[in-house]
Amino acid sequence: MPLSPIEGEPDPGGADCVSCGRCCHHGPRTVHLLEGDEARVLRRADGEEMLRRLTVLEARPPGFRFLRNGGERCAALDVSVQGRYPCGIYEVRPEDCRIVEPGSPACMEARRLGRLGSSVEFVRPSGNVIGSGATTWIGRRP
Repeated sequence: MPLSPIEGEPDPGGADCVSCGRCCHHGPRTVHLLEGDEARVLRRADGEEMLRRLTVLEARPPGFRFLRNGGERCAALDVSVQGRYPCGIYEVRPEDCRIVEPGSPACMEARRLGRLGSSVEFVRPSGNVIGSGATTWIGRRP
């Protein structure tokens, strides 16, 4: 179930991100991990356990790894305090999450819909597409 929409522009420095959390509310198979994302997680002492607990590896080729999601929100989202949505893996969050910067098209759509949508391009506000070659994602994810 999406959260209620939020009107207006977000704080450009991200000061209101934890009280918003709309970008972390999305459907399954939305946030995938690239090799660099997995490597960043595995540098942590508990990295392997974190990957087992918070991600799912698809059995069919090419074997994408996604953050777990039961259909409403990201498994890494800490919802223990009502109205607060801190990321439990912020320091090692995947590139998919890093590109949802305050004021980006994905951020603004999430604020408007109450959840992360799929109709926007996943690009940095500077216009740079994230990824390269076969790992570049634009618009809807597979």
